Formats: sequence, structure tokens, C-alpha cells
Amino acid sequence: MKKTDDLLPRILPLVENLSRKEPAVVGVSGGCDSVALFDLLRRAKFRHLIVAHFHHGLRGAAADRDAEFVRRFALKNKTPCVVARGQTRARAKKHRETIEEAARMLRRSFFARTARKYQAPRIFLAHHGGDVAETLLFHLARGSGPAGLASLRLAAQLEGAPTTLIRPLIGFTRAEIEIYAAARKLDFCEDETNRSRAHTRNRLRHDVMPVLSKAIGFDSIPALARAAEILAAENDWIEELVADDARAVELDTRPFRAMPLARQRRLLRAWLRLQAKIEPDFATVERARHMALSTTGPAKMNLPQGLHVRRRAGKIFIQQPS
Repeated sequence: MKKTDDLLPRILPLVENLSRKEPAVVGVSGGCDSVALFDLLRRAKFRHLIVAHFHHGLRGAAADRDAEFVRRFALKNKTPCVVARGQTRARAKKHRETIEEAARMLRRSFFARTARKYQAPRIFLAHHGGDVAETLLFHLARGSGPAGLASLRLAAQLEGAPTTLIRPLIGFTRAEIEIYAAARKLDFCEDETNRSRAHTRNRLRHDVMPVLSKAIGFDSIPALARAAEILAAENDWIEELVADDARAVELDTRPFRAMPLARQRRLLRAWLRLQAKIEPDFATVERARHMALSTTGPAKMNLPQGLHVRRRAGKIFIQQPS
């Protein structure tokens, strides 16, 4: 194996502060990226890895084949293996989500359960630089702010669980990972839907990214991944600026009106997340902001789950269902 093909020296600094003795869950789809990640973690001396595979119930026999491959892969590597199956279409219909959103929520829930079962403080996922770039473009097209543009990070807290998600491959391109897998002679199975244009991310990967790279004259993936990294750090800093104010049960509208527009939006977004336990979209934040800025008598706006934002006597607050 050529030194230039070996990704391990670049991985080690990213995981050097992580305990090698504690259990760690590894998301393994059976594809090139996740198999390469498992191999790198083994070579980095992580001693207690648990292979986790989620069957989304979407691809029939092909997904069954992938699940069986992962089972055999774990057996070959003498590693505990957890495979679960979800009803993605049923969830999407019930919660009015897209198939991709429903799949992500089911997958996250599965990883959280697996981490709890094995008392694993972290979960390793195989997202790479291409995934980061596609995510940034996808959220940019939807009008997201920095939080959405930088949603794929090297490390992030798994929502609702005392578990950290670690993505050691986000600094690598898919091509680098494929070269590594070939040099290490790793066996993997490829999801044929990765070539389909039916999914938004695949259209970004196969149609948009190559055109963008050609238009600017260089590979856009590392540059977009770097932009996401910068945005992630700056987003964390901005969130800290409004954290104390967001803990208040009531917000005083007088100092609120004197704030810069960006701070108003940030504060209301953080405040609604804490006080109403919702993930507000831009329209909800703007409605609340305009209500807070208004001076024409009491006001009320609806939130999910029967909640309301009320403005009264110069304060805005969350009103619980009666």
C-alpha cells in the first residue's frame, strides 16, 4: 500500500483524544465508505466496535442483501452486530415527512437505541466531504441559514441522547476513500440506488456537482466542505451570544426592538426551541418577530401542539394549551 493511499495518518489526529477502550457504535451500510471507516477504526486500535445497520424497508431484496452482507461482515470481523428494520413509508405518511426525512429520523432513533444498549458514548458515521458539500447545497437551495448549511460536522451531539456522532471521513473525498478501499482490498456491496436520479441528493451528486466544478475550473467539493466547517464554527459562536437571553421565560420587547435584525432572529429561534420545544422554521420566527416589534395591543400566534406565543404588557411568552 502506497503511503499516499493510506488515510490512517490523517484520521489519527481526529480521534487521538477518544478512548479506545470504550464501546463505540459504527454505522455500516455495507458500502465502500462505511467499510473503509470500520477498517480505519480497527487500525486506529478501537477495541470494542459494534456494527449497526438499519434496513429502511424501501429497496426489497437489494436491501435484504445489504443487511445479510453486514451480518457476515461483522461475523468475519468477530464484532457484535445489530440490524434493525423500519417502516419508512408508513412513518413518512403518518408524520407528513419526505421519505428522506423519515428515513433519517428512523435511522437516528435506531443508532440512539443501539448506543444505549451497549453503553457506547459515541457513534461513528461514514459521511465524507462529498456528503458535506451536497448537504450545504441542498440546504442553501431551501433558504437555510448557517445552522442548516453546516449541519454535517466532524462531531455533533445526537439529539435527545447522551451520545456524540463522530464523522472522521468528512475531510476526505469519495475518490480518496475508494482508492484506500482498493489498496486495502476491502470487500463491500454497493447500493444501486446511489446511481438513481430519483433522490435529490443523487441529482446533486451526479448532475449539479460536476457542472459546478467544471464551471469554476476546480473540484468544488473540498471548497464547499471547508465553507461548511467555517460556518459551523461561526454558528456555534453566534448561538452562544443569545443563549443566556433565550433561557428567559419571557422576553422584554423594548430591548428586543433595539437589537440588530440578525440577533432578533437568532434569539427568537433559540427561545422557541427552549421554551416551546419546537424546531421553528423561518416563517415562524418571522411571525414571532413581527409580533414582538408591534406596539398595537396584545397579540397571539399559534404554534404546534396547541401552544401560543402571546404578547402582553411589553412581554412575549409561551402560553400552554388550556
